[in-house]
Amino acid sequence: MNTKQLLYVLTLYQEGSFSRAADTLNITQPSLSQYIKKIEKDIGIDLFDRTNGNVRLTDAGRVFIEAGKRILDIEHQMENSFTDLASNKTGSLIIGAAPYRAASMMPVVAKQFQSLHPGMHLVVREGTTTELVEEMQHGDFDLALTLLPIDKRFFNYEKVVEEELILAVPGSYPLIPATAVPDRKHPAVDAFVLNGKSMVMLTEAQFMQRQLENMILDYKLSIHPAAVVKSLESQIEFVKAGVGMALMPSGIERFCKQGDVVFYSFAPPLPKREVVIMWRKDQKLSKAAEELKTVIQGIQW
Repeated sequence: MNTKQLLYVLTLYQEGSFSRAADTLNITQPSLSQYIKKIEKDIGIDLFDRTNGNVRLTDAGRVFIEAGKRILDIEHQMENSFTDLASNKTGSLIIGAAPYRAASMMPVVAKQFQSLHPGMHLVVREGTTTELVEEMQHGDFDLALTLLPIDKRFFNYEKVVEEELILAVPGSYPLIPATAVPDRKHPAVDAFVLNGKSMVMLTEAQFMQRQLENMILDYKLSIHPAAVVKSLESQIEFVKAGVGMALMPSGIERFCKQGDVVFYSFAPPLPKREVVIMWRKDQKLSKAAEELKTVIQGIQW
């Protein structure tokens, strides 16, 4: 197995079709098909099931992928060691983050890291919390920004910031009576203000939506789902447009112009989201990765 073979097999697996994989690899579809067939012929077993036009991994394909990821992990750690030894500090670091944190946190991080290491660059790979954990297990990242809880058996982590859960209200709505409360980012309201209101909601599996559902049960609220979206970025745009209110994490304010959205804290407060920087326990961080971690910790979020 060489790196090119693994890259082609991995890309086909990730894209799920020869046409999309060929576009990603910048080669023709027939060339990719022939190359995959040659790999399968060389090892004597099919890596993909091509039934009914679908492309799915066979059992052998899964073994190939798992072994290949371990090989890439070893290569990546070796490259980190070489990078540390190089006097000019060229190369890259790979950091995983949810799309929201990639947009809200990583630009500041990248700018500060670039000032320390102008010869290096950051590769930011976006994914859900579940995807980040899975890919970190395979060694796809040097570091990842994610949320607690984390399995301490496999990962080390350091806390970065606590995100307060706040209420985002369209700027066109009447102001809600609120009071100043110590240690809250915004004037505070009671959860009962949500009763009877239209809410822009997230999909069921997401942390923020589970918190909203808990509030509905705890306070016996009745709310109207105005829309259901998949991302915080979409959610705040719906709020800006006046579609409804939303439960969101602090930090979302930086995506809004003054007057577009009014934010309120809650009294009593809701559980906070703890954002952490994570890395594998069995993976020695390079000096550059340690410095990136220090940069992230040093920013006042």
